[in-house]
Amino acid sequence: MEDLESTSIERHDLYNFETKINYKYTLETDNRKKASYLLDIFFFIPKSLQINKDTYNKEKFFSDINNLIRFTTPKMSIGDILNDKNELSPLNIIEKNINQNLCKNLKPDLIKRIQREFRLLASILKTSLKDNFLYIKNNYEALMKRNSVNDILNEHIENITRFKIRFSLLKKEFVSIQRNIKIKETFQYSDEYISLQIEEWSTQILNRLDKRLNNDIINSIIKIIEDEQSYRKSFNSRLILRENTDNEQYTYMEGIMKKYVQGVLYLNKKKKKPQTSSLEILYSIGAGLAMFISLFIGFFLFSNLEANSIPFIFVAVVIYMLRDRIKDNIRGISQKAVGLYFPDQKIDILDGFFEEKIGISEEKMYFIDFDKIPKTILQIRKSSNKSSIEEEGKPEVCILFKKRITLFNEKISKLHTRHKDILDVTRFNIQNFLRYADDPIQKVLTWKKDRHQLNSSSVSKVYHINLVFKLSTFQGKKIKSISYQKYRVILNQKGIKKVRNVKIN
Repeated sequence: MEDLESTSIERHDLYNFETKINYKYTLETDNRKKASYLLDIFFFIPKSLQINKDTYNKEKFFSDINNLIRFTTPKMSIGDILNDKNELSPLNIIEKNINQNLCKNLKPDLIKRIQREFRLLASILKTSLKDNFLYIKNNYEALMKRNSVNDILNEHIENITRFKIRFSLLKKEFVSIQRNIKIKETFQYSDEYISLQIEEWSTQILNRLDKRLNNDIINSIIKIIEDEQSYRKSFNSRLILRENTDNEQYTYMEGIMKKYVQGVLYLNKKKKKPQTSSLEILYSIGAGLAMFISLFIGFFLFSNLEANSIPFIFVAVVIYMLRDRIKDNIRGISQKAVGLYFPDQKIDILDGFFEEKIGISEEKMYFIDFDKIPKTILQIRKSSNKSSIEEEGKPEVCILFKKRITLFNEKISKLHTRHKDILDVTRFNIQNFLRYADDPIQKVLTWKKDRHQLNSSSVSKVYHINLVFKLSTFQGKKIKSISYQKYRVILNQKGIKKVRNVKIN
């Protein structure tokens, strides 16, 4: 990944914002066994929210973070999926292996492989439909000038029709021959999910481009939508929107199918706390050292005192107190020392399908004083200020979240041919930041000249959390490139209002 251009941040819901960082697997990194990335995220938080070392510790911070790491969906058009010569097409791989699946007594590896290809097929098709819609929407004016919109949409409609015909033939295979129950269920889930995605993205085209399309294309798209709705109704699918209901079942099943289908690209995580074992060793050493010092002092003092006398008892109590203080001080020093040299948590990144470790993530969080923040970061933070007075009028605290990702390129290359890029998705919950926020709407009295009276006006009370991203990529131990990005999360007492990408001047 050369820069942070492929990074995105968005409001996920009222209390969560989500960041996505794409770690690109390139030919250059392919020549190295490992690729390393260091991501620093500086959280600049208004002091008025009272987020500090006393109110917001590491445990709270990491409980507010929900992170998942997965492969990016392989890029493949519907035409590529249907191409008989494309050896990477999940549809071709399924059809190639289907003849081996004539009875229930199948090898577990073959069952797992076919299930995986069905899930990949559904994921790839969804991404292809989405990308095609976004391409037309974002480039509509340029495409219109070239008179190519109709051609693109006609090809799109034709490809969907061809795909549905070919996929329906595959369904007949499953109906006519007694298949393995796991493969049958995977097919059914994938089939429903694909049907829903075709309807959804066709609806998006109709909604966004309806006024700009000719009637033949509009009618063709409407037919695709109605066919998918009728198809799912034919077997009483739970992915049907029904009038005069809350459609709870629809939302529930859509979520399950989405997680199941896209879960084929998710990577498993095994969390570790590297500080724990080191701290236990240092605590033991500290306890031993405290005992040694107390015994050493006691040896000299007790030899000059009469046993069981008041001075003897007094000295014994003092030595006991001294031992505890020494032990506590060593514990405090140990925690600081371990915090400097070890991450707060270490995560092994595992490929769930092949059960192989393909990377490591090390994470650390701490409050950082402003005089220790790199000048470049401070300049980026201050770049949006209109004046130095504005900066003084909004005092902040800063949290630094560091994440070092190491990917085992050589192993990834051996395991996968279609997907090698890694997508790091982090969802951050801001509810802990709202405890001391003021009322979201406040009243201000103002004099209205035209009415010649006082008038009450409503004003919105918001807070800005500014995030500065710094991504360092490494070639061996040397830094290959450094890039920056800035974002702003605007929130009030009720939650997140919006998230903005802020240009760096």
